Parts: sequence; C-alpha cells; structure tokens
Amino acid sequence: MELWMKIAWAVVLGILAFRLWPVAKHWLEHGPKGSAEDWRGLLLPIAAVVGFVLLLIWMVRG
Repeated sequence: MELWMKIAWAVVLGILAFRLWPVAKHWLEHGPKGSAEDWRGLLLPIAAVVGFVLLLIWMVRG
C-alpha cells in the first residue's frame, strides 16, 4: 500500500475515534447497567460456542 494511503487511513481512523469518544462516554455513563442475571445469561451461549469449537477440534484430531 502506498505511503499516502496509509497516512490517509490513519487520519480517517483518528477522526472516527475522535468523533466516537464523546458518544461512547455518554453511553457508558447513562446506558443500561447489567445485572448478575444478565451476565449469567451471557455465559451460556459463550460456553456453548466454546464447547462446539472444542468438539470440532476433537473430531478433526480423532
């Protein structure tokens, strides 16, 4: 990739991060708070995905 293209992408990403920062800060301060039950509900799908990946690895190696 050309040097000018790398510089242009760096500038674009910097502008995006600069514009995103206030919005992200607002949502972190005023957004909904997760409860312990919400986190438990998240662990089940994550555990299912990890288990499925481990099953696939086990099937390929076996």
